Amino acid sequence: MRHAVIIIIIIVVVVIIITIIIIIIVIASAGIPVSSEPTGIYRDSVKRPDGVTLVTWLSGRALTWDVTVATTLADSYLPTSSVTAAAAADAAASRKEVKYSDLPASFSFQPIAV
Repeated sequence: MRHAVIIIIIIVVVVIIITIIIIIIVIASAGIPVSSEPTGIYRDSVKRPDGVTLVTWLSGRALTWDVTVATTLADSYLPTSSVTAAAAADAAASRKEVKYSDLPASFSFQPIAV
């Protein structure tokens, strides 16, 4: 059982890394410069989104994003994910929105849940 948990954790981390790389490649291929795991967005916090555009995106704000993987079979998601499609991803995205709700107004946040 312990080995299965370690394998699942490794898979989740790999999926997150691949997703971040794909997002950066797609945005950069459109000619928009991006920064991965930017520092300095929060002065007194260790919170860092996974990426940010280096030019303004929406309403004069830079686009920031943070990726999370929602495992639909986790105990915390099972009651809703067994009934509603994408319920686990929606819950994970909502938690990311709460986490970054204090993001400075010069940034527009987009959670990405897979």
